[in-house]
Amino acid sequence: MTQMTGLQEGFEECEDKSIYFTLSLYISEKNVTAALGQRLTPDAVRDFQPGYRGSKRLRDAVEPLFNDIADRERLGAVDDFLLDTLCPRDGEFIEITAPDEIAWSTEGRRFIATPPGLGKARTIRVRRFWYTHANGAIGYHLSFRYNYDHTPGEFYFLSLLQKAAAPKEFEAASRAPGARPFRATDDKTGIAPLDLLRVKSPHGDNRSFWQYVRSAFNLDAESLFGALPSVDPKKGQRPEPVFENLVATAPFIEVPGLEMPVSRLLFFFEDATFFRRLLPEPDPATGLPPPRTLMVQEGCYLPYQEKLEGLNPRGLVDVPEVRMGADYWHWVIHRPDYDRFTDAEVAAARATRPALEDRTRQDCLQYLFIAGFNQNIIDFMNQDPSEILDSTDPIYPATEEQATERKFVRYANPRALITYVEKARSLEAANDYIGTCPYAFMIHVVSMHNEFMTREYEAAAFELIGEVERLGNKGRLKRAAEAFYAFRTGDYANYYRDRYMNVFRYDTESEVFEKMTQLRGIGRRNDYIERLISNMESQTRDREARLAKKDETAMNLLLGALGVFGFFQLAMMWADKLRDLSRNDAVTVSLGWMPPFLELSGGNLGQPWNGFSVFVLYASMGFTFALVVFLIWRLVRGFFR
Repeated sequence: MTQMTGLQEGFEECEDKSIYFTLSLYISEKNVTAALGQRLTPDAVRDFQPGYRGSKRLRDAVEPLFNDIADRERLGAVDDFLLDTLCPRDGEFIEITAPDEIAWSTEGRRFIATPPGLGKARTIRVRRFWYTHANGAIGYHLSFRYNYDHTPGEFYFLSLLQKAAAPKEFEAASRAPGARPFRATDDKTGIAPLDLLRVKSPHGDNRSFWQYVRSAFNLDAESLFGALPSVDPKKGQRPEPVFENLVATAPFIEVPGLEMPVSRLLFFFEDATFFRRLLPEPDPATGLPPPRTLMVQEGCYLPYQEKLEGLNPRGLVDVPEVRMGADYWHWVIHRPDYDRFTDAEVAAARATRPALEDRTRQDCLQYLFIAGFNQNIIDFMNQDPSEILDSTDPIYPATEEQATERKFVRYANPRALITYVEKARSLEAANDYIGTCPYAFMIHVVSMHNEFMTREYEAAAFELIGEVERLGNKGRLKRAAEAFYAFRTGDYANYYRDRYMNVFRYDTESEVFEKMTQLRGIGRRNDYIERLISNMESQTRDREARLAKKDETAMNLLLGALGVFGFFQLAMMWADKLRDLSRNDAVTVSLGWMPPFLELSGGNLGQPWNGFSVFVLYASMGFTFALVVFLIWRLVRGFFR
């Protein structure tokens, strides 16, 4: 298998026009605990790390860089750790082959593209490692490095590489009613990036991208979970530490009928040309970079749309396909309307020709690709200037002052953090260990952990709400209150203890992290859950108080009635006694409808008052007995609420 350039004696030189792509899978604390039989604690990993494969090497080389950018300390210790895998020290080389033709659907049309060079085999270096979190969750990370050229075939391959992890703009094959959703690791899904990107690796030939990922994961997980501290498996059945048991899947909303492993993406471009396109050199006169509106003008991009419309005129509604064949790509590569100016000539001419339009430059295709890649759009040829400007508006730099520093340009979409640099010393320092920039990785891994913790917290909150509604409908409000208490001392406390605050020391990374928190919906979800839980808890408490007040009122009425009956009974008994004493008359009172053991003596039935007194006495006794039964029922019901 062909080796990549820049690799000499275990050291890989970072080169221009290179992409560093990290695919990160998230394993929740619950799944880790199930596989080990106990929670994975920081103390256990701290003792385990130095002796497990090359983990000490990773720790000594990379964790100081993490600590430089972020305050990772908790109670005087760092509780997150890097762990090695079975991946060779110098990386693992795989060969990925893309199809010659790629098709997708968007805006009601089907596009078919055959850019030259798309279908060739490409050698890619992979590094794999684990990152453990303080709460026991683990991230599995695969970092891919590839050197590319600025050609249509390479741009579409890079887009397909992103689509393999987030296949927007594609449709899954039809399923039988009731069949389970397609998964990324299935042999056939009908989704081109999942089915047609084929991987040849040391683990097997001609696999799909996700089948390669699953195979590598299973080998690494078997080694790691077999070595981590765990309870005796004989004490209970535990799930096997394999991909399907550890990595959860979730519906991929952009593609109905598809479930994808929970993951997030990190892209790091070292490309001087891309960087200068996105962050041009400052104007010597003003000291500020020219606005992107000067760089992105209609004269450059309108011809692309006109050319695509010519392939499928608007009037031909019966022809939904747009086939981008050899003639189209010849035009793209050799556009006749270009003035053949180099970048240096354009820069020199700008002083004398302020109105120099972007069409005189040969970078239109690069802007189209960058704008599409930032938004995970494979249909990047079909964009107008406003779409390009929106898609090249970075989350950093956000001000002219930051732009003049010319450190890096960062973008983000719901599933990826993307960075463009001209050259990065931090990447050089960490590439041979984790295969990416440690500063960008730290933002990425912290944001991912917080996002998936928030999603788990959201699920627990909705489960609580459903349980409380069920108990409330049954009148078991005491149990509902106990459920709230258990949530507050369990999921709620764990969430606020284990999620990361903004731990970054530098303004640049701190601002990007805040933008990521906003973009991933972490803050929004958290606020929504808090309002939802607080409102439901308040309603439950209020309902409980109202029922308690009604019960108290009813009890007071019953006790009052008992008092009235008791007083009436006592009065009648004293009246009978006085009559008996006055007549010195001892008569046995016997009623035919009463059982013998309840017969009364000492009264005189010849007197009407005596018969009434007996009636009152028995009525009081019956009422008292019913009241006692009711009180016991209320006590039992209150206990089991």
